[in-house]
Order: sequence, then structure tokens, then C-alpha cells
Amino acid sequence: MTYQFRDKKQIIRKKKIIKTIFIFIIFSILSTLLIFSTIDGFWNRVGFPFWKSKMVVSEEFTDSGYLFRTKKSVFNKNRELVIENINLKNSILDYQIIKDENIKLKELLGRTSSLGNFVLSSILSKPSNSPYDTIIIDIGENFNINEGDKVYANAIIPVGEIEKIYKNTALVVLYSSPGRKTIGTIEELNSTIELVGRGGGNFEMTVPVDLIVEKGRNILLPGIQPEIIATIGDVISAPNDPIKKFILSAPVNVQDLKWVQVLKN
Repeated sequence: MTYQFRDKKQIIRKKKIIKTIFIFIIFSILSTLLIFSTIDGFWNRVGFPFWKSKMVVSEEFTDSGYLFRTKKSVFNKNRELVIENINLKNSILDYQIIKDENIKLKELLGRTSSLGNFVLSSILSKPSNSPYDTIIIDIGENFNINEGDKVYANAIIPVGEIEKIYKNTALVVLYSSPGRKTIGTIEELNSTIELVGRGGGNFEMTVPVDLIVEKGRNILLPGIQPEIIATIGDVISAPNDPIKKFILSAPVNVQDLKWVQVLKN
């Protein structure tokens, strides 16, 4: 009897142990599932900003690539526009130069129409490239000009005379050519003097000591129409010299001229 009772107690104990183990297993499984579910939610909450940042960064890199491509295309387009702008400015400059020359030509032609039989001519070579204060112009036998014809700047200032004529060009000797002598009169005094060319648009003259000559007074070529050939400058003689010697300069600088006018005899 005692043996059977012991067996029953052992069986009950074993059942309790098995039941406890079973409950523990079930609890463990449920706990594990709940924990992982909670952790999953936790990582979702924690990871979301990083995933979102990653997405944004990825999109930013994609957009940056597009942005860099856009900057490159904009740079190329800007360079094309700059080149086009430079070309337009050059075109406008060329147009302005042509326009200015056209206006000057019209002014010159308008001036000369009432002053005589002038022929407009372009200067091909200036004193800096020609010897002894000479210039070469682009008209010659083809315009029926003659040796000795006067050459003018701005149609009112005599600068020289035709010395040699060729088929399509002519050689002009300037009044300021070294050693060239030209007769003139002192403005307002009517005193006749002799100008001697010194080159480079300069002259010299000598007058008696007792003749009062003022700096800045003009020297005129003889004729009915007064024409200024030179302007008196400084005295270059010593105070005790028996004569006074002056330096003079031409009213225009031939180096600055582009055209001259030839007065046909």
C-alpha cells in the first residue's frame, strides 16, 4: 500500500514539473516574440531618421549630379554669350569708326565745296615713314593734279605742295621740311619774313632786334585769302645777338591727319 501511494505522489510531482516546464516554455516563447516585436518597433523608431537621412542624402547626391551638369552647361553658355558680346562690341566699334569717318568726310567735303577745286585724298605714308618731312597721298595722274598744287589740312591750313606725281600716288613736300624756305607775313604787322623748315612740323625765322614780335602770333602765306602756315613760339637767339631768332610750329600735326585736300590749279 505504501508503495502505491509513493508512486502516485511521484506521478503528481512529475506532472507538476512537466506542466511547469510547459508553461515556462510557452511563456518564454511569448516573451521572446513580444521582446522582438518591441525591439523591432524600437529600431524602426530609432532607424527611421537615419533611413530618411540616407534617402535625402541619396537624393541630394542625385540632384547634385544634375546641379553640377547644369553648372557646366551654364558655364559653357555664359562663355558663348561673353564671346558673342565681345563680337557685338567689336562690330559696334567698327560701325562707330566708319560712322565717324563718314561724318568727317562729309564735313570736309562740305567745307571744301565753297573754297575751291579741292580733291580729297588719303595719306598713305606719313613723315615718320617718309624722309625729309614728306607724305605720300593716294591720288596722282588719275585725278589730273599738278606739281606745285597746294595741299591742305581740313581744307583751310596749307601744309605743303605736290612735288612729284605718279600714276595713282603723289609725293607731297611739307613746308616744314628741313631747309625748305617759304615766304610769309607776320599777322597784323604785315612784315615779310622767311620761314626755314626744321623738320617735324617746326620752322625758324629771324627778324631785326627792334621788331617787336609776340609769341603766339601767326605767320600767313601771301594772298588775298589769309592762310596760317605757322605760329610763333619761343626766342632761341641770345639777347646780345644782332638779330632775333624764333622757333615756330605748324598749326596741325600731320601725324594726326588721315586725309588731306589738294587744291587743283
